[in-house]
Amino acid sequence: MPKPVFVVSEWLPKKGHEKEVFTLFKKLLSLTKEKESGCLKAHVTRQIPHPGSPGTSKFTIVLLQEYKDLPSFDLHCNTDYVQNFFKTYIDNENPEANLIEEWRCRLFSEE
Repeated sequence: MPKPVFVVSEWLPKKGHEKEVFTLFKKLLSLTKEKESGCLKAHVTRQIPHPGSPGTSKFTIVLLQEYKDLPSFDLHCNTDYVQNFFKTYIDNENPEANLIEEWRCRLFSEE
């Protein structure tokens, strides 16, 4: 039986690019949900203030994704649209074109 994989990736856009990056992620995850049957859920989120949760993070955008198994996540990472997204906005040869200051990605299971 496949074991679901939960992905939390946190993103800090360069100053002045938060809205643009949020929109780009919405488009990217929409494409992910449309084309990848192994992607069960995918959300682009921002932290909201709440008195019961006073902590904050420097990462202003958080992607929450669920895949049916690890191979489905690997497939996602190797799609043309994810590879192109990284080459265009994160690992561009021209550093001025990069829109992300810092990011991290972590995978979780229910075991």
